[in-house]
Amino acid sequence: MKKTISFIAAVTAITVINGPKAHARINCNHDPVCQAKRDGTSVATAAARDEAMTRCLAAVGYAQADWHARSVPAGPATKVRSCFRANGVPE
Repeated sequence: MKKTISFIAAVTAITVINGPKAHARINCNHDPVCQAKRDGTSVATAAARDEAMTRCLAAVGYAQADWHARSVPAGPATKVRSCFRANGVPE
């Protein structure tokens, strides 16, 4: 019985400690300062990534909102991922 209670307490503690990390990614709405804090990069790097992401998506006729909503079809999405890799944008 004591082992069961200890196990439940340990699982609860781990869940409480790690729970906030499991939430959805912070949406910074193109704010490079917010993106830099979120990603642990410089503001210049965050701004360059955001511009590259916007440029890659615009090249196939979509916006970042479409990408995040997963509404970009497979064909254009392959081109976007290729552009992301070429520009150093993490998927």
